[in-house]
Amino acid sequence: MKVLLLGVTGRVGSRMLPALLAHKHQVVAYVRTPAKISSEATSKLDSVVVGSASDSAAIKAAILSHNCDAVVNAAGLAPMTGLTSQGEFPAIFAAVVQAALEAGRERGSAPIRCWLMSGFGVLDSPKKPCWKPGTWLNLMRFSSIPLFPSHKRNYLLIKSHPADSLAWSLFCASDISPKNDTPQFPPSADASGSNLVAKADAPPAWVEKYRTVPLIGSYLNVMAQAQSYYSVLENCVDFIAADLEKGLESEWIGKRVGVKEKSKIK
Repeated sequence: MKVLLLGVTGRVGSRMLPALLAHKHQVVAYVRTPAKISSEATSKLDSVVVGSASDSAAIKAAILSHNCDAVVNAAGLAPMTGLTSQGEFPAIFAAVVQAALEAGRERGSAPIRCWLMSGFGVLDSPKKPCWKPGTWLNLMRFSSIPLFPSHKRNYLLIKSHPADSLAWSLFCASDISPKNDTPQFPPSADASGSNLVAKADAPPAWVEKYRTVPLIGSYLNVMAQAQSYYSVLENCVDFIAADLEKGLESEWIGKRVGVKEKSKIK
C-alpha cells in the first residue's frame, strides 16, 4: 500500500517507518518540520509533504495528490489527565479522521484504511463488573478510568463512522517502549508483530485475579495487571505494518485493538 504517515519524527512514527518499509509499503511522510527527518529516513521515503497535522484540508490533499491507500497517525501526545490542556492531540485526531473521510468520498471508490494510536483505557472490561446502578463500583470499568480522557473522546468520534466510509482501527496499548535507542533500518530480526497476541475491543489474555475481593476487586484487578500489558514498540509497529498488507480484508477494521506480549502470558 501507499501510506501517508504522520508523526515520522516522533518516537512511534520514526519506528513505524522502517516497519512499513520492511512490509514493502511506500511511505509518504506528512510533517511540520522536514529538517527533523534524518537523512537515512528521508532517503527511504517516497515523498515528503510539509503541513500541520491539525489541518484536515492539507492532509486530505496529501492523500489525494499522492494517491495514498492508507493513513497511519502517530502524531501528537495524549495528556494523562483532563486537569491540564489537551494540547494538539484531539485536534490532530479529528483532522486525520475528517481528511480520510473526505478523501475517500471524493475518490469515490474504497474507503481509506486508517490506523490511529489510542490507549488501553478505551478497551472494554473483559467481563461485566459486579455493580448495581447508582453505586461507585461503576468506576471500575476500564472505559471509566479517568486517565487519558482524550482517547475516550477520540473513540466516540471515530466509532460514529461506519467501516464502509472509513476503514479505521485504534491501537490500544497500555504503554509502549522502544527496544532500541534509535530506529533500525531494516528493523531487527526479533522485532515482529507475531510476538504479540491481539484481541478486538478488550485486553487479550486477561486474568480475573482479584474479582472475589469485596468492593475493590475489579479495581485491584486492573491495577495489578496493567504493567503486564506494556509492549515493545518495535513489535507494535510491525503488527500495524503487517496488518496493512491485508488492506480492506483486515479483521481489525472498525475495532479497538488490545495487545499483549506473548512472553508475558503465564
